[in-house]
Amino acid sequence: MATSNIFMTGNWKNLIMSTYQVNSKILEPYLPKDTEIDLYKGKALISMVAFTFSKVRFFGIPVPFHQEFGQINFRFYVKSKIDGSKGVVFIKEFAPKPLIAWVGNLIYNEPYHYKKIYFNITKKSNNATIRYTHKTIKIVAKNTLKTQKLKPESINHFVVDRYIAFIKNSKKKTVKYTINHKPWLLIQTKTITVNNKILDLLPSKFKEAKHITSCFVDGSYVTVAKGVLQPTFLKQKSLVVTT
Repeated sequence: MATSNIFMTGNWKNLIMSTYQVNSKILEPYLPKDTEIDLYKGKALISMVAFTFSKVRFFGIPVPFHQEFGQINFRFYVKSKIDGSKGVVFIKEFAPKPLIAWVGNLIYNEPYHYKKIYFNITKKSNNATIRYTHKTIKIVAKNTLKTQKLKPESINHFVVDRYIAFIKNSKKKTVKYTINHKPWLLIQTKTITVNNKILDLLPSKFKEAKHITSCFVDGSYVTVAKGVLQPTFLKQKSLVVTT
């Protein structure tokens, strides 16, 4: 991908993902135009993702005081009605940096909010503990340093292996952002703890979300391309008829 197409780079690492089943009806208002909910074995899923964002650059320029911080977002899974491409839609995103929230909201129309999120990583021998906290909300993963590939068709593969973010722009049109990174790996965990108060960050209609699974992912360096409008129809190749 040409460097001129990249608007943001950075590291997304130490991702704790907790996935919940919800009634698909509550997700419908969040759908961008010409997208539909991507179901996993007939289930509508949302995920909470807590991760470490570091070495942030916009258009190749490092952002002062934004070089390492924790972030939390909630997303669900969709596919394009136009070309079938699969990705995510963000319900809410939380960052402890006002600039990130401001840029996300005003320029890219993302549902960003400023929240004080703290993170801590401790390593001992062949084990590590990662903590993300916001007030009384605690998200903790205790893990080994062993990794494994995502299994095709597994729920972890379904929620982790996504490379497109679909966003409604201010004109209600659908913008696609392509995210590039190497394939992420699962890190073997001893325990993952996410207290129930995490759902307090979402509207009350999500209170009945049922926890399905959690996983811990290594993450990597990522690049995010400039958004492009999704076409309203799929261009078809012209047919050439010979006699």
